[in-house]
Amino acid sequence: MDIKKSLYHLFFLFPVIIIFAVLLRCMYINDLFDLAGVMDRLTMITYPSALSGFTPFAAIFPLIPYATSFVDDLQSGYIRSILMRTGIKKYSRMRMMSVALSGGLTIFLPFFMIFAIITIIGVPTTADNVSEVFLNLIWSPYVTVGGGILVMAAKLVLAFLFGAVWALFGLLMSTIVSNRYVTIIAPFVIYQALWILMPPQVNPLIFLRGDLGATDSFIGSYWFVVLLQCTIIALLSAATAYGIKRKVING
Repeated sequence: MDIKKSLYHLFFLFPVIIIFAVLLRCMYINDLFDLAGVMDRLTMITYPSALSGFTPFAAIFPLIPYATSFVDDLQSGYIRSILMRTGIKKYSRMRMMSVALSGGLTIFLPFFMIFAIITIIGVPTTADNVSEVFLNLIWSPYVTVGGGILVMAAKLVLAFLFGAVWALFGLLMSTIVSNRYVTIIAPFVIYQALWILMPPQVNPLIFLRGDLGATDSFIGSYWFVVLLQCTIIALLSAATAYGIKRKVING
């Protein structure tokens, strides 16, 4: 029920539509639709991924659907009736799952729709037409698999994990400061700081796009980025479960 509630409302639909519109506008103003049947798929995806202006604000969108839900339950007093039915452990588990899923899908769905459009209108990526940019990135061994579809699928996994990370970070903030505005603004500010300060291998920008330079090392590889985000999700979940319990008990 909590998962359904996190997805079936306007605060989930709104950021999905906004992101999709931003990415689609980038395709339109860069004349990608005029290049249908001419430009290869992976070259096409670089435009909405890198030139849409979405990335600097990416962390704020996963927070909108459900990251403030714990604060809302706490301030309304509704949490007491929920805990009487479920208990703290089940409530925490379901709330974290709902927040992570809604945050992940907020980023995943717009990119999925954009990549679907590009798959239809773009030319399959081959060894003959692949952009040199991709040959210098971690994607280089896989660029021709499925005409570029494997790379797009891998990027969608990163998009989902990115959304889940920042949604859970917002939920964690809500267990520390019971203010819905801080829940949204604080993770966004931290995202901006990390984007500026962190090296490429652990930069949140890479968490979303995965466009790291080609390497033979596990550090800086695709699976490193996936594992790192999964580890962060696990740590955030543990900290959030503790924060919810502390907040409920201490008030």
